[in-house]
Amino acid sequence: MNGARALPRRWLVAAIIAAALAQTAALGKMVTDRAALLRDGFEVVLETGAIDPRDLFRGHYTILNLTITRIAQDSVQIDPALEPGMPVYVVLGPGPAGFWEAETLLAAPPDSPVPLLRGTFEYALDTEIILSFPIDRYFAPKDRALELEGINRDGRMGVILALDATGHGAVKGLMIDGQRVYEEPLY
Repeated sequence: MNGARALPRRWLVAAIIAAALAQTAALGKMVTDRAALLRDGFEVVLETGAIDPRDLFRGHYTILNLTITRIAQDSVQIDPALEPGMPVYVVLGPGPAGFWEAETLLAAPPDSPVPLLRGTFEYALDTEIILSFPIDRYFAPKDRALELEGINRDGRMGVILALDATGHGAVKGLMIDGQRVYEEPLY
């Protein structure tokens, strides 16, 4: 009878170990995927607007109010298939002030490799297109967040993004007055 009872216990231990290994592998993949994006991704710098560094529940962070979220309709080519709530693929090009700007808004990613940022097409106004992107927060210690708020009011800050070929991006660092002041560690 003892042998019959030990077999299920062994299976239970094996199942627990297998579940722990699967969770560890999933977490490891998330970490290495982000590190690979930061290391190998195409780098662009986007201009930011005003930021607010305080939140009682989430801690201190800066809201990266990317100027690319509000685009003048007459400044870009717009895919007529775009509708509110759809994914949008923004083809980026270098702008005159050192910040990358939107050139084309597409409903599907292009076939050729171009600097591309994926977001959501929120809605269109008479003269503007409103977009949203999942890269809208940068967490920082309280003192640093307050410092960044003051700097950004002067329009001197940009966010460095690493982009992959499908338009997914990660905040790689910050620029102030054209100088790289912070870079995210890979791990």
